[in-house]
Amino acid sequence: MSPRSAAATRRSFQICTRAVYQLISRQAVLLGRRLDLLLQTASGATCIIELKVGAPPMPAVRDQILDYRECWMASFPDCSSLRLMVLSDTIPEHTSAELANFGIDARTITVTQAAAALEAESIPEPVAKSLKVIPDDTARVRHLLSDFAAVAIRPGFDLDPPWSHEKVFLALVKRGEHHKDLWKKNIYVELYPQRLNCALLYGPRVQATQRGPLGSPTRRGGRVPHPRRVADPPVGAQSQDHGARAERNAGRGARFPLVRLASGRGIS
Repeated sequence: MSPRSAAATRRSFQICTRAVYQLISRQAVLLGRRLDLLLQTASGATCIIELKVGAPPMPAVRDQILDYRECWMASFPDCSSLRLMVLSDTIPEHTSAELANFGIDARTITVTQAAAALEAESIPEPVAKSLKVIPDDTARVRHLLSDFAAVAIRPGFDLDPPWSHEKVFLALVKRGEHHKDLWKKNIYVELYPQRLNCALLYGPRVQATQRGPLGSPTRRGGRVPHPRRVADPPVGAQSQDHGARAERNAGRGARFPLVRLASGRGIS
């Protein structure tokens, strides 16, 4: 990279960082959301930057950072200004245009450019990581962000066969199984009482798990969709092998009870 190119990179980098904003934290935590970069000015203006490698997946990234905005403005309604930005080494023009339609800035920076800019700057002290951001009124904000409709059973909606994703989800909620807090993203309900979350059903409106709404934790604590669709095979049906295995586990004192979905009157 030429000295002129490096200088231009530093200037463009400073536009969204040192010249106006001060980097407050990496991976700041707000209401269960992790903000890649959190920057603020002395007057309280805030900038949230989402970092990506490669072309940002749309509309997931758009919805993700808009969720950050909703959480931030609900948490700090007196915030003087909130700027949203997606930063990646590759951002297609159509992605940049779509983000701009929602008030989200898009910037590209290569690894080489980022390294050159960082080498040219001196950082006096380490930047905080995983700073926990506390809303002004946590209870109020959680209530505002809660999606009560996700677990509400509409009048006249029958929880009877034929089963569907929505029916099974709401029937489990009605039965009293534990579900994820309504103010968090990607709601799920547990299939049965469990010490650890090892059998989950994501809600029908969770876009990321539409093709595989059954989930289980990974070793790092995240959730991964189960490859089997909720209605394939039909809910209530069990293979011979699965039933035999369940009976053997029950005889060995399995930790979790076998849960069968009723085929006649619904889940009670």
